[in-house]
Amino acid sequence: MASTRQPSWSHPQSGTHEPDLKVYNSLTRSKKPFVPKEKGKISWYSCGPTVYDDAHLGHARNYVTTDVLRRILRDYFKFEVNFVMNITDVDDKIILAGRKRYLYKDYQAKHRYIDDEVRTDVLKAWRLFIAKRLPRLSTSDLSPVTFHDEVNKVYKDVLSGQALQPGIKPGDQEAKIKMYIRDAQKCAEALTMDSKTLTPIAFYELAKDPMCDMLDAALGSSIKGSDHHIFKELTEEYERRFFQDMNDLNVLQPDKLVRVTEYGPQIAKFVDTIVDHKFAYATEDGSVYFDIKAFEAAGNPYARLEPWNRGDTSLQADGEGALSQRAGGKRSDADFALWKASKPGEPSWPSQWGEGRPGWHIECSAMASDVLGKQMDIHSGGIDLAFPHHDNELAQSEAYWHCGKSTQWVNYFLHMGHLSIAGSKMSKSLKNFTTIRTALDKGDWTPRSLRIVFLLGNWRDGIEITDDLVKAGQSWEDRVDNFFINAKEAVDTIVKDQNSPVLEQALVTANSQIREALNDSFNTPEAMAAISRLITEYNSQTRTSLSYRDHRDIGVFITRMVNIFGLNGNGQPDTTEIGWEGIEISTEAKTYVEPLSKMRDQLRQAAIARSITKEQIEKIVSSVDAPKPESHSSTQRPRPSFARALTEFRDNILQASSSDNSTMNQEILKLCDQVRDVALWNLNVYLEDRENQPALVRPVTEGLRVARKEKEERARQKEEAKRKRDEEQRQKLAKGKLRPQDMFRPPQTDEFSAWDPEGLPTTLRDGSPVPSSRVKKLKKEWEKQKKAHDVFLQAVQDGTVDGKL
Repeated sequence: MASTRQPSWSHPQSGTHEPDLKVYNSLTRSKKPFVPKEKGKISWYSCGPTVYDDAHLGHARNYVTTDVLRRILRDYFKFEVNFVMNITDVDDKIILAGRKRYLYKDYQAKHRYIDDEVRTDVLKAWRLFIAKRLPRLSTSDLSPVTFHDEVNKVYKDVLSGQALQPGIKPGDQEAKIKMYIRDAQKCAEALTMDSKTLTPIAFYELAKDPMCDMLDAALGSSIKGSDHHIFKELTEEYERRFFQDMNDLNVLQPDKLVRVTEYGPQIAKFVDTIVDHKFAYATEDGSVYFDIKAFEAAGNPYARLEPWNRGDTSLQADGEGALSQRAGGKRSDADFALWKASKPGEPSWPSQWGEGRPGWHIECSAMASDVLGKQMDIHSGGIDLAFPHHDNELAQSEAYWHCGKSTQWVNYFLHMGHLSIAGSKMSKSLKNFTTIRTALDKGDWTPRSLRIVFLLGNWRDGIEITDDLVKAGQSWEDRVDNFFINAKEAVDTIVKDQNSPVLEQALVTANSQIREALNDSFNTPEAMAAISRLITEYNSQTRTSLSYRDHRDIGVFITRMVNIFGLNGNGQPDTTEIGWEGIEISTEAKTYVEPLSKMRDQLRQAAIARSITKEQIEKIVSSVDAPKPESHSSTQRPRPSFARALTEFRDNILQASSSDNSTMNQEILKLCDQVRDVALWNLNVYLEDRENQPALVRPVTEGLRVARKEKEERARQKEEAKRKRDEEQRQKLAKGKLRPQDMFRPPQTDEFSAWDPEGLPTTLRDGSPVPSSRVKKLKKEWEKQKKAHDVFLQAVQDGTVDGKL
């Protein structure tokens, strides 16, 4: 019976304060001891998504990394975590996207067929779009036919990777230009393609962006503020898709989910309290702004997270939103909206200031305060939210609670670093992203491989997706895959012993290193390195030199750690099992593959020893207890299956047994390789041949796939190099085919009129003798050709080249 004693490497078992844990806090811009306000419990508010489009890999970086920190606090340090997340389902981007979607769908419903009226509308929209978005282009003489050539000429600098202004590094502005060019190009294609080959659905998809812009400019203000369903139709769809993506990435669900649209009255009341505290004021249009000057005059600091950005007008404008910027009534340009008077075409809720809607920042303050009260332990989000969003949240929340310097609203701010590709941050508005579902569906990433890459980087640092980083993640995953397969096989097959563990100290050291790393503000790169070093120690030993406890204890320890990091689906942090998903083949596969592998092992060993006979083959085949193959009708094409792989291997082996004895061993080995590398590989099963041991039956892991691709690529490159050498040799030999006696005669040249017996020219075409200086040069050319011709003749004689070359 297994011992219930907790080993020395077990992680904490009590939900108490971890005295050595330090966390980087954006409020102090330093690592500070983590002390929750209530012993053993953590209150945590995380800024959730703005749901108007599919989540991309940049979102995955934020939410997966947040999930890693949450799991470490909950499953490693054993805190009780109350995790609250919001859904932003009303803001300027959602209003614009929802309105455009509604108007465009309505237009399509009224124009089911692409007639002249539709094409006229689309052409008008296209010209308006270019005039607004691509001002370098003149629309007076521009047509959809000439657009491609003209835009490539006028915006050549941007399209080639340069900035709009010389000497400046390209950034979001250039990315927007490229996006607008793509949108305009697609619309031009819709207008120029043959209507017979383009369905209405495809046409409308190509023309979408310019048409949405035009329809919204013309009709957007006609939508009533009470028509919330227009916007909820969009947000509910993308909220559902967001959580599908999070589930696919193995991100834990929040303990509490709050939505802005469900908090309209509470937010209005929250704003009213701030006004009562004299830290906000209403304007004539019915908007309410936070009074930064009054707040600071009362002794409260503003912009505590990023004080250097408080004067950045572009960040302030982005925070306020393009649809809601108003100059009139504001006491200071830096003051930000708590409540926005709704304009025509915007959703609205009743308030004492008239019909309006919440400002961007106030939503989180009101909802987090409602659920968590006047103080929380952790507030998290992407680093781009630090200013103005989180700085404004802090100010208005402390103005609401009147806490100021004495009692702060948030004790620890955790900001996740960005994910970038080719130096550019991913953004929905820039459309320079790969969605999570696309990346997973295409197989570019798996939930595990993506999480590993994030774990290999520090949670608060930016991550640049590079080939080296991808390879590092693949290497780490492959190492752990192989370790689990070997450790699990050892535990399942070797006899339990009472021997002392050989690697006990290595395990204790790894545990200590991981604890030290995670105590150091969740230093997952170092924790991942410690796991890798422990596996290296394990791999350095022979299987027979390790005790049963070595295999079991190290296997369980690493399994617990990958479970804690969320790398193993629903794997539990206190498991006594070994391994993660994907290291075992299915029960159906085992039924057929295990007898196949046993048969193959015996045949292969005999063939390697060159001692196999027909009688021995028949004996091995008949002795293996293999199930009967699947049955199918005579008209049904047999599908690839484990039963079929077994049957075909057995039939092929028996057929090979009738071969000549001199080739039988070679044939058997060839069939053994073939069933391993083709039949079973295509069924995601691999037989790993080992010296003096049975083949290890294992699934085809990502590491094996990568290794095979690299091997195939090396073989391809080698073959290509050989082909190139052969071609060069062939061309060289072809040059040598010409006899030196003929090289200065017609039809090669008509420059000369007389030659000596060896074919060297003596007289020029006009009858004059060849100059002596020219004779020396021609003699060198002749000797060179003579050598080449001799090589050619030898190759013909050797049979390495056809004389007709």
